Amino acid sequence: MSEQRKTTLPFAADDATEKRLWDALGEIPAAEPSANLRRNFYARLEQEARPTFPARLRQLLGFGSNAGWITATACLLIGLVTGQVLETGSGNTERLAALEQNVTMLNRTLVLDRLENDSAGKRLQGVLDAAYLASDDTEIANALLQRATEERVNSVRAAAIDVLGRQLGSPAIDRHIMDSIIDADSPIVQLALIDLVLRNGDAQQLNELLQLAEDDALYPDLARHVLTSLKRDTA
Repeated sequence: MSEQRKTTLPFAADDATEKRLWDALGEIPAAEPSANLRRNFYARLEQEARPTFPARLRQLLGFGSNAGWITATACLLIGLVTGQVLETGSGNTERLAALEQNVTMLNRTLVLDRLENDSAGKRLQGVLDAAYLASDDTEIANALLQRATEERVNSVRAAAIDVLGRQLGSPAIDRHIMDSIIDADSPIVQLALIDLVLRNGDAQQLNELLQLAEDDALYPDLARHVLTSLKRDTA
């Protein structure tokens, strides 16, 4: 609804013509925005907030983080390796081996980046990817152990425990897990590792775990948990 403007400009009190002029000006309705202004404003605001096609493409390809660029670089190197193989056949093996090593290193960096990512979905993907590298890579095994013991998202933690469980039998993983049980700085971490061994450990690991419980090397409640579980299993 239009409003009349109230002028505050002075006029000569003794000039009736000027007074009538200012009174007439005061009767002019104030200008108002058109009915479509609000609609157009919010439509334009929504349009500006919507991701552009290049932005959506970068997000789809994962270029919003370092991991995306690592993936792209790895793909490029894989293409170079493939081209090299097609071009040289069995020759130039040293150069080919160096390119393959670079791809392996980039893939390893990508897995570690995903295991530490802020996104639970990315961490879960990192856990699944790490399954193929943990037995031969101590750093990746450590990152998996961290996800198995410190992860707050249950699905990610369960996946990490499952992956580590499948890796039991590898000397490096076995020793690392048993040492981590002894060095655990909290009952929650120790419980996660103990359950990992109880679920997936072989006879030697179970015997070692039982020995730790009997030697009071575990938190008291967890020692009782181990004794109860193993005696029930062996009864």
